[in-house]
Amino acid sequence: MTNSTIRVDEVRNRIYLVLEGYHDVEEALRLQDLYREAIGRCVPGFTVLADVSAYRPGSEEVQKIHEACVLMADKGGVSRVARVVGGTPLGGMQIQRIAREKTSYQSANFETVEEAEAFLDREMD
Repeated sequence: MTNSTIRVDEVRNRIYLVLEGYHDVEEALRLQDLYREAIGRCVPGFTVLADVSAYRPGSEEVQKIHEACVLMADKGGVSRVARVVGGTPLGGMQIQRIAREKTSYQSANFETVEEAEAFLDREMD
């Protein structure tokens, strides 16, 4: 188990993901269950702030679980995703590639949580 966490801010209709370290299949499945629960607590149009700055990309099997999570959020009505990748964007690149290929929601990578929050708080054009 890692220190990865998922929480929901119901007032902002936002999910906060913090992915840290290397995820094995068991950890990826644990987080998938938490993410499913979090999506269920949001209304369509929700946003996601994913801090992956301390995440290390996982195996192909873990990538498939992350892909299922991306699709679950898309189906649940996510409007925008902001990924905090810090100075080394490797972990975010894997997840962003999946999102670009499989979904239509708007997403972007940022260096800081503050930049990501500003992107999610902006009115959509």
